[in-house]
Amino acid sequence: MADQLNEGGLFKFFTECLQDLYNAEKKFVKCAAALSIAAYTGELQAALLSQSHESETHLERLETVFKLLGLKPGEGKCKIIEILSDKSADIVKTVETGTALRDAAIIYAVQLIAHYKIACYGSLISLLEEIEQDSAQVLLERCLAEEKHTDASLARLAMNVINPAAKKESV
Repeated sequence: MADQLNEGGLFKFFTECLQDLYNAEKKFVKCAAALSIAAYTGELQAALLSQSHESETHLERLETVFKLLGLKPGEGKCKIIEILSDKSADIVKTVETGTALRDAAIIYAVQLIAHYKIACYGSLISLLEEIEQDSAQVLLERCLAEEKHTDASLARLAMNVINPAAKKESV
């Protein structure tokens, strides 16, 4: 079956998307670590370090998916994550250091990246249903669930801590 899939367009498309996601996770490990240094509040710093570690786990799972499919991850670049990472760096440069406003901007940037990754995982899972790779699908579903949980946690942090503090700063 693997030989037939390798010849088909769907499998090739899936592997290209998987490679993009793998590269996005690699980039995000570094991006989240850098943003944690730029963050003002301890809560956000901890959340970003946790996300960086979570992405390392996602990388391990993606490497397992590659192995299950008889593939090796490449060293390409995901253009979308490059743009989103650049956007997050620009935000850090333009918002004053040591403010809740900067943390609000960092959360905004990180959620943009998280939503991209959520979309990627969801799409890859639906492709895997057609390719009939249940073991790989289970791994990607775990990553998707963790991404959604992380996104929800960031949203709560923003709404309950960061955004109210940023509002007080601007009064």
